[in-house]
Amino acid sequence: MEHVRGAGRGSYIWGRSVHNVRIECLWVDVSHYVSQHWHDAFTALEVHHNLDVQNVNHIWLIHHLFLRQINDSLAFWAESWNSHRVRENNGPSRSPEDRFGFDMFVQGFRGEALDQFAMSDEELEVFGIDWEGLEDEVLLRSLRKNYAHEDGTSTWLGRHGPPPNLNEVVVDPPSDLLTSEQLDALNMALRHIPRGSELGQIVDLWTNALAYVRTIYPGYF
Repeated sequence: MEHVRGAGRGSYIWGRSVHNVRIECLWVDVSHYVSQHWHDAFTALEVHHNLDVQNVNHIWLIHHLFLRQINDSLAFWAESWNSHRVRENNGPSRSPEDRFGFDMFVQGFRGEALDQFAMSDEELEVFGIDWEGLEDEVLLRSLRKNYAHEDGTSTWLGRHGPPPNLNEVVVDPPSDLLTSEQLDALNMALRHIPRGSELGQIVDLWTNALAYVRTIYPGYF
């Protein structure tokens, strides 16, 4: 998930929070349609089905069982978003993918020379702000949460490179407890269980996998 998530927020895009409204809007959509579902499912596993988030072997098992499904869900969402039509004030509705290809066809791969788009300091300070988005209370709550470190006086002017404070996600290295033969045996034992994204299927896969690895390493899982 970090591959897609990083493309839109955190340590990878910076600037004043008012300039990040469109990015935050996109992240809210990703959370609503993809990540919130998996968050709720894993919370259910933790509350009702013995998932221990402090156990690195449990985290490894979650990755092994569900990471591909999560990435597939994100890829499907991204493809759908890139193909959906976006309304334009002075033109036909086009998808982001269509805009990308059409603009390269018209402008060339490098587009126009940047010097023709020179802006004054005043224009630069308000460039790209989504004023309608700043009236959306859902986005405002998300902005306040994710940019709480800002003091409200930051500016684009004179800035070069990343800011001093970056969001960081610390990920522990995966467990290598199971041998390749044991891993093959685990996958074989689970082959009859559907790999769906419905909660019942997630619970079924997790509980069966957890029971199996506990027979091999009862003190670790």
